[in-house]
Amino acid sequence: MQTRWASPRDVIRSNEYKLVKRTDISRPTLWLLAAAALGSACSKSVEVKVDFPEPLVAPLALKVGLRYGDSINNYSYHEELPVDGNWSFELGATNARLFDKIFSALFEEVVYVDATGGTGEPYSSLDAIIEPTIEAFEFSLPRQSRSDQYAVWIRYNLRVYGPDGNLITNWPVSAYGQADSRLFGAKEAMAEATINAMRDAVASIVTGFGKEPKIKEALLTENEDEEL
Repeated sequence: MQTRWASPRDVIRSNEYKLVKRTDISRPTLWLLAAAALGSACSKSVEVKVDFPEPLVAPLALKVGLRYGDSINNYSYHEELPVDGNWSFELGATNARLFDKIFSALFEEVVYVDATGGTGEPYSSLDAIIEPTIEAFEFSLPRQSRSDQYAVWIRYNLRVYGPDGNLITNWPVSAYGQADSRLFGAKEAMAEATINAMRDAVASIVTGFGKEPKIKEALLTENEDEEL
């Protein structure tokens, strides 16, 4: 059997092939792929499920219509963090229950409406229409804050309309909650921080609604005069 020696050209071609095979995937690409795999493995989905107690408050002598849009009924938030993976939050149904409890305690009568104003019933018998929304959602992890706390910020906005649909005010309500990482797992701590932020919103709305200047002027001054 005759042995065939590789020519210099064959050697060069062989080395080129090996070089191509070795550099098909660069080191930065491998790092990105590894990070993506790690991020996928570290994805956290936080679904907040809690029934809030009805606030103990003397109801205002108002009949109010409530309108919940997608911002309340179907609110979700997603964020991808380079080191800490993907985080997603589902607040929709819990938000609706939250505002149900707030407003059923805060007002003498509440009805649900499809629009922010109109003519005829039920609008002609209402004192106001309220449409709550979520305008911003933020969170932080213990690694980011260099503490033991998971934290959540929610900025709600209460749009208050007259029964004719004219805007009375946009009332922003900022809420904050945190939870200790030493007491919960990551998902549980973030859920607890979110619940605490929502409780903070309850306290702010219940104690502050009647004090908001435009709301007080439009809805409460006449009632106060009647009581006197």
